[in-house]
Amino acid sequence: MESIKKISPDTIYNELENVLKFNSFKNSMLLSNFLRYIVTETIDQRQQFIKEYSIAVNALSRPSHFNPHDDAMVRIHAGRLRKLLNEYYSSDGKDNSVIIHVPKGGYVPEFIHNNKMRHIDFPINTSKSNLVITVFPFKSTSQRPDLEAFSQILSEEVSAELSRFQDISVIGHFASSVISKINENILEAASLVGADFIITGHIQIIDNKMQIRVNLVNSSSGKFILTKLFTPATIDDGIRIQNEIVKDIVSSMGGYYGIIFKEMVKTAPSKISNNSGILKAICSYHEYQCSYSIENYANALSNLNDAVELDPNHAIAWAMLGEMQLAAIALGIDNCKKTIEKSSHCITKALKIDPNCQQAWYSLALLSCFKKDQDNCLSAAEQCIKINPNSSGIISGIGCMLIFAGYFEKGFNLVENAIRINTSHPWWINIGYCYYYIHKKEYQKSLYWADNMDFNETIWDSLLKAVSLSLLNEDAKAKIQLNNLLKLQPQTPTEIKEIFCSFMFSDEVVFRMVNSLKRIGLKEDI
Repeated sequence: MESIKKISPDTIYNELENVLKFNSFKNSMLLSNFLRYIVTETIDQRQQFIKEYSIAVNALSRPSHFNPHDDAMVRIHAGRLRKLLNEYYSSDGKDNSVIIHVPKGGYVPEFIHNNKMRHIDFPINTSKSNLVITVFPFKSTSQRPDLEAFSQILSEEVSAELSRFQDISVIGHFASSVISKINENILEAASLVGADFIITGHIQIIDNKMQIRVNLVNSSSGKFILTKLFTPATIDDGIRIQNEIVKDIVSSMGGYYGIIFKEMVKTAPSKISNNSGILKAICSYHEYQCSYSIENYANALSNLNDAVELDPNHAIAWAMLGEMQLAAIALGIDNCKKTIEKSSHCITKALKIDPNCQQAWYSLALLSCFKKDQDNCLSAAEQCIKINPNSSGIISGIGCMLIFAGYFEKGFNLVENAIRINTSHPWWINIGYCYYYIHKKEYQKSLYWADNMDFNETIWDSLLKAVSLSLLNEDAKAKIQLNNLLKLQPQTPTEIKEIFCSFMFSDEVVFRMVNSLKRIGLKEDI
């Protein structure tokens, strides 16, 4: 409380009001409430009660059952609050005598004389590879205070949830000049803030029914990329409705399997080719994940190796490289025992650079599969999900890894929920589905997912079709698929078992799969 003793409470309250008059704070009810709460509690000498739970319930309108261990929302809004304070004290408040500062790692504010500001280090996102998304304030066409408040909070929640994606930079607060331009021409406003895409929306009442419209616009062309309409019966249960809408929007838009990334790859190839190599590597990784071929795999591996040389502090690139090295084992391309060590080095490096890198925890869960460490697989998976539960592509992959690790129902439910929201997912999710249904002895469903794979260049296509057909006693069709497999890459039961066992935990399921191939003619190596 030393800063309080040096600066009077009245002076701090006056400074708080100055900050809250700043345009970006006036347009952010949540962050204004957040700041007012932590400042007031500190002045009243109750800073020991400033915890994630109390902030969530008392300032961010979260329900009493809010669990900060499962929901990082307070941390996300705290990051946004720090950026907004930095913006204020870099512009309108640069000559103020007092600074309100919220140090990283906590939520208790400090009150500092302006001449000490030079000691404070504000983080600034300088990533050149990130897409820039601007979330313009949602509008209410009805002059109702409840709808206007709901619109404002909804746009803020979309901004906050999108900011969980490490490949996206989100702008959700604006200077007065930008606000004025938004009302005139949203494309020009987007150009002012350097945004690649715009998210905007409105709420209206038609025939006594509420409609919530959310639009995604390409800022360079003005093209509508996506539009979604929600028609809740009422906003009485505002938090639940808000969460459902935000989850739907963010899961379909964000991440490498979301529509924003896909649109960028399709419409802005120069953004990739002109980049220093990181975005090129990420795009080639995504291409491999969406469509397997030997060429796609080789390109992704090569580009990721180049990327970590160009930028050795890029956590996502290191994590992806570690994952791709493990993929070589599962694809039957590489059986070198040092591959797991190489992958472990990459993933450890990624986590050291950024302990909150979701891609790194994702790769660590996969590494734990290959190390046959069931407990660590689950632990890494849970940490990965916690960082961003709306990253549908990542979550579907995590669910698949948990199926391989023997957490069959938990993993299956994760995959099902992720794909229900966003049908785009890594191609190898089909392997997880097949493995799950073979475990359940539902072989017709296993065959369905094997047929859906349709990637002739991977051994898994013919392999899983042959297994499923053999288990269904459709021997003639199964033998055709087995012959296709052996033409692509000659295999023995021992080699196939080694591939299965490299990351699949259930000896019983592996035994059943290998025996199904032996039964239709797969011969031991002489």
